[in-house]
Amino acid sequence: MNYEDLSRIKPVYDYDVFDNNLALVIREKKPIVVINSEKIDVSGYAEEVQWISKNKLFITIDQAGGEKREIYLFEEGKLYEILKDSFDNFSPYPINSGFVFLSNRDGRTIHLYYYDGKSVNKISNGSLPVSDFCIKNNYIVYSQGIYDNDIIISTLNGDVIDKISIENSEQYTSSINCFINDDEFLFLSNHNNFLNVYKYNIKEGKISAVIEDSHEIYEAVPYKGGIVYVRDNLGDFEVIYNNRKIVEDGFNHDIKIDNDYIYFISSNYDHSSDVFRYKHRLERLTNSMDDVRGDFVKPKKVSYDSNGITIHALLYEKGNEEKGVVYIHGGPDWECVNSFNPEIQFLLAKGFKVICPNYRGSTGFGRRFNHLNDKDLGGGDLLDIINSLKVLGVKKLAITGASYGGYLTMMSITKYPELWCAAAAIVPFVNWFTEKKFEREVLRQYDEIKMGDDEKLLRERSPIFFVNNIRAPLLILAGENDPRCPAEETLQIVKELEKLGKEVRYKIYKDEGHGFEKIENYIDSIRETVEFINSHCV
Repeated sequence: MNYEDLSRIKPVYDYDVFDNNLALVIREKKPIVVINSEKIDVSGYAEEVQWISKNKLFITIDQAGGEKREIYLFEEGKLYEILKDSFDNFSPYPINSGFVFLSNRDGRTIHLYYYDGKSVNKISNGSLPVSDFCIKNNYIVYSQGIYDNDIIISTLNGDVIDKISIENSEQYTSSINCFINDDEFLFLSNHNNFLNVYKYNIKEGKISAVIEDSHEIYEAVPYKGGIVYVRDNLGDFEVIYNNRKIVEDGFNHDIKIDNDYIYFISSNYDHSSDVFRYKHRLERLTNSMDDVRGDFVKPKKVSYDSNGITIHALLYEKGNEEKGVVYIHGGPDWECVNSFNPEIQFLLAKGFKVICPNYRGSTGFGRRFNHLNDKDLGGGDLLDIINSLKVLGVKKLAITGASYGGYLTMMSITKYPELWCAAAAIVPFVNWFTEKKFEREVLRQYDEIKMGDDEKLLRERSPIFFVNNIRAPLLILAGENDPRCPAEETLQIVKELEKLGKEVRYKIYKDEGHGFEKIENYIDSIRETVEFINSHCV
């Protein structure tokens, strides 16, 4: 595989299926919509598809990466504008003659709304964001909160029927299709540390355990009297039905049922995201790789001690490497997964060993582990990054990461400047004061809870105040319209380094957000990162 091959790889970002009709969001020159193999011309970047009936579907579009998404109707070959304004409108789901959707249109957070074809009506209340929902007849079930989510059972008018609230835990709907029957639904809860599956009877107000396991379960969908679900096994998201693993390896998600088939998106270390389905056997319905091949390396699952805490990681190596890269996942509420990562594979081809550590605060290891970095971002998790170096066991070390991984990259080179031969920070933030001021509203809410407002701590954990320590050659890549880690964060670092007479290479991609959607920018960002690290770590 070479850089030019990346233009041939067409991953599936989203999909929906209705009576064997398949609608896809696929990245070509940009993310586009494909319906039963027919490409649909849309402006901007397609993000979501949702069938309404056999001949109609919703399409969600982000015009320029700024997360001000718009909702369109596609019917009989034509695209109609439904909801386009200055707000972020997404995840439309049809009900009656209208649809329910999520939006930040109150200007403060993400809420649940209903559009009846004429006007928009608010369903959820309060000051905390809604993250997911499912619908059955007159019931709307949704999850609301930050790190202490409740399940709300509501009518379409917003009248609260019931609530599931378990102290010091999170409750989520199990999927967009969570109802078992008219009165019972599945939900996920981590009140026993790991996200597991429970059932709630609305009429009886009764909770029953369905699956309790020492692994995180991220999705569960009723299927043929049983449940098909996704279980996290150290970065492999297994698809399980009737105690049988349909798929054991890779990053598998977004389960849907249609005509007795189980559908899902799957990626692995050697193939990008494709749609698969299963009834009696596993079928692959898309071919993202277009016969692109390479000497792809499967990660090993390793662990190490970090100041008394066991940290799990994915380690990529061919053997006998003399240089290494720490690859930091974003989030921080995310984890290292066994999915196709061309950046890592290119680094391996250049002779690097790569480790992706699940630092404290990562998902996948229970609620207690996920909260080990509360009010300590850039502290204990940074130590976990540094302690991963003993697993790499090489003399020349580089570091890279995106989003929160970009932040930890900047923390690493300012707090431990002597360790690195090169660093690449992708869409990072570097200043807690400006980040909290300019980031989008729901992330500001999250940061207030996760990090707090202790000015002394915020300054200590802001790389911008320690740029004079930087010794490693630095690359920064950002998106012009990023609402999560604004490009202004990158410009702050560039300005301060130039004042000090230090070299920094940076690019701010036009019409991009928190990630790079145009194929030329996506390829360029990977080439820039890999070649920059390789050229400075000879």
